[in-house]
Amino acid sequence: MLSIQKVNIATLYNRNEEYKSCNRETDREDGSKIQKFKELLHQNIIPINELLHLAWSGVPSELRSTVWRLLLKYQSPNRDANFTIIERKRSVYFGMCDIYFAKNQQYDEREKKILKQISEDVKRTIPDSSVFRNLQIQTLLERILFIWNIRNPACGYVQGMNDIVAPFLVVFLSDYVDIDTTKLQFINEKQLNHLDQRLIRQVEADSYWCLCKLLESVLDNYTNSQPGLIRFYNKFKEILQALDKKLYEHLTTSLSMELYAFIFKWSTCMLLRMFQFEVGLRLFDTLLAEENNYFELCLFIIISILMKFSLKIQKLQYDEIMILLEKIPTREWSESDLSLCLSEAYAYQRIFSKK
Repeated sequence: MLSIQKVNIATLYNRNEEYKSCNRETDREDGSKIQKFKELLHQNIIPINELLHLAWSGVPSELRSTVWRLLLKYQSPNRDANFTIIERKRSVYFGMCDIYFAKNQQYDEREKKILKQISEDVKRTIPDSSVFRNLQIQTLLERILFIWNIRNPACGYVQGMNDIVAPFLVVFLSDYVDIDTTKLQFINEKQLNHLDQRLIRQVEADSYWCLCKLLESVLDNYTNSQPGLIRFYNKFKEILQALDKKLYEHLTTSLSMELYAFIFKWSTCMLLRMFQFEVGLRLFDTLLAEENNYFELCLFIIISILMKFSLKIQKLQYDEIMILLEKIPTREWSESDLSLCLSEAYAYQRIFSKK
């Protein structure tokens, strides 16, 4: 049983029946904050702990690609060693592409089935975005996910991984091509067509390795029996019951096992489908800054979100709750709404972190 400390929940979250956007400007692009990031990144040995602390509250878009690589330990904090280490990892990935995507490659029936599923999911990845409608990007994404599947046979490819790769692709590609991350559209798609293929391959390799780094501590969420997600769900129920017993009882009485389906859907894509894409990038800043605790923070983010709509949910019946959760209102949230939610989630995490 988790150790529960006294907490005045009313001071942590909005008890209105309908959560209202706080419409507060984020300080992520604040000039002084950008300068702090640059000062850290220009040091010969980058102080990772300081970078983690600074990145938790948001990373400036112009520095995101570098900061994310550092937070995931894909890029070395030793600036003199960066080029050598990353080039070696990219070379390894290019070698895997040559092996698994050679000309006239013959696949067995199982591999054909996985490739077909990946191809279908890739086409469904943010379909209204010109970035992910681009055939070159779709091919790139298919390769990343199929190689992941081959190299991780214990869990293989699982739907939702395509969503997790998407932020890496967009952020790394944005170093070379102008992308409107609010609308997730190319500002000038011809830039991609004229981009050196070597740079596109580097974006692909970096996205693959960052996916690997992000998922390496949560692989048991994606195996057939999903032991990690079962533990996640059990902890979710216990904490929600402690924080908001009325909400918990209403949800479990109304939805029963369907609630697990929502938790599964939200958590396997790292909550990205709950938010607009640009807000999802801001979410990733904090998750990556949590290092190995990011999936635990996801748990408290979900709880914080549900509690914001607690009074409303308690008045709804089964069908109405299903509609609300299928079209979760967080899709309309701004970065400032997310920042408030992250602060609340962190507060809950601190309360329940000691057993």
